[in-house]
Amino acid sequence: MNPRALLEVIKLKQTLLLMITFLVSFLVAGGREEIFLCFIATFLTISGTTALNMFLDRDVDALMMRTRKRPIPAGELSSRVCAIYGSTLFISGFLIALSVNFEFAFVLFLGLFFDILVYTLLLKRRSPYSIILGGVAGAMPALAGWVAVKGFTLPGFLIAGIVFLWIPSHIWFIAMHYEEDYRRAGIPMFPLIAGMRKASFVIVLTTCLVLLLVITLYFLMHLSAIYLIIAIPAVLIFLMKAIKFAIAPKKEKAREMYKLASLTLGAIFLGLLFGAFL
Repeated sequence: MNPRALLEVIKLKQTLLLMITFLVSFLVAGGREEIFLCFIATFLTISGTTALNMFLDRDVDALMMRTRKRPIPAGELSSRVCAIYGSTLFISGFLIALSVNFEFAFVLFLGLFFDILVYTLLLKRRSPYSIILGGVAGAMPALAGWVAVKGFTLPGFLIAGIVFLWIPSHIWFIAMHYEEDYRRAGIPMFPLIAGMRKASFVIVLTTCLVLLLVITLYFLMHLSAIYLIIAIPAVLIFLMKAIKFAIAPKKEKAREMYKLASLTLGAIFLGLLFGAFL
């Protein structure tokens, strides 16, 4: 078995981005104790869910140029091993989370539920609106970080809401860039069905809502001004570029917007971290 394949099926870069949202949320909630257990539990559950997604999407991955070299379609890892690997990772992380508290473990379970059952199995191949409910999964690590410390309180939902509203830009811009791949695989992503222009204006709307949540968090959590200094310009730059793209959408530019979206989310959470402690 190729160890590199085991790393590839957990999408390490994507997993680390989600771990940043968890860790920042955990720290700004005042978490100190059990940080190691919470970190490991979250990392294992995200990794396990991602590996299970690789197992379930192995057929469409084989059809898409972007994904056909992933470990299962490339023959580097058997689908059976991937399924066992993903299940083991998730169950291990979930059991560790239960040792912290039930609410924390429940949120991590919701990540699996919305990603695997709601998004991948029920909606992804059937509905152009799949990401609306599927996006809940991407917000769960941020919510888990807060819940592990403070339980189900408003700031945690707002932090998770920022990630949830960011998800369409993350998914749809890459779908625009690889439009032919998604059509070949029969995945009815919203930009393919409604068109790039309409999908882009939806992204503009969700980005405006992200900006609103960013400002709300400043007042709700009594953060320092450095939070606004970092987060607001990052969101505004992305918003202006998103508006420009929506007016004249080009597939060739979509990948740049996809990368910028990740940088924008990173800047928001960096600002949140600094704003809470400086």
